[in-house]
Amino acid sequence: MNPTPTTTSVPILRSTLAGYAFLISHWQRALVAAAPYTLAYIAQLVLMQSLGGATGNPVLSMGFFLLSLVTVVASLALSAACLRMAVLGDYSGWHSLKAGADEGRIFIVGLLVSALTLLVFIMAFMFWAVVLGSIAAGAMSRAGIDPEAEGLELADAMAYLGTADWVVAIVVGLAAAALLVWLSARLVLALPATIANRKIMVLSAWSLSNGNALRIAAALLLTSLPLLALEAGLYELICAVLGSRPLYVPVPVGADQLNAPALAAAEEYLRWNGLMAFINIPVFSGLYAYIYRNRTATPAAGDAAA
Repeated sequence: MNPTPTTTSVPILRSTLAGYAFLISHWQRALVAAAPYTLAYIAQLVLMQSLGGATGNPVLSMGFFLLSLVTVVASLALSAACLRMAVLGDYSGWHSLKAGADEGRIFIVGLLVSALTLLVFIMAFMFWAVVLGSIAAGAMSRAGIDPEAEGLELADAMAYLGTADWVVAIVVGLAAAALLVWLSARLVLALPATIANRKIMVLSAWSLSNGNALRIAAALLLTSLPLLALEAGLYELICAVLGSRPLYVPVPVGADQLNAPALAAAEEYLRWNGLMAFINIPVFSGLYAYIYRNRTATPAAGDAAA
């Protein structure tokens, strides 16, 4: 039987605070539960630095592949452990870590949610790219340049965009981003619902966010943006102290060109964000659990136990 959504509204600030409160009250258990993932991820980063942009060494490449698999499995175990603690108050297993049905279900739900999100992302990005290409072509035409005759790429054509052109491009891009955030808000409750009901729930959990998608999206943003900003600031502080960027990996793009600075920076922050999973996963598990209880009138784990 699928959970019936309540008519109450999701409290944005209280949901965010619940996520951080869960981390504060469970940080020791979460830190230990994250140890296998963190160690595997650090080993993966070290090996990545050894590989650099070269993939010719088959032994190192195979080691990197195996470490990636271990990291994924450990990440699933950590996610399931935090969700069990947050949703059910279940602390069984080795510091809440297990290897069982919950982990398998979370893996399948994660794949399905990622696939749906990726599909929408591709469609939204293609639409934005078509709009941007049309705007750039129009800007070049106004400048008396035939883009096909000149054989210019989109990156070159963007130099001809005026202020109004950029405003339209940014608005369309923000609309595409808003669509992705909205979709995430509709899908995130599949994770706590799967743990709470001991069965795979993706589209069957869609109704839990009815009428509250924008409020859930706001809670997601209010939780994630300060967290990402603090973690990025911490990484930059560490880089300043070390006098180097430990997570920078130069990757060849083409014959002679290394990856662009913006892309390299994005990759660095993604690696650092992955290393911070022992903080991020508990915070969002607490957030998801609180919103799930709000939408299903389920008492908190401690209240249920009492």
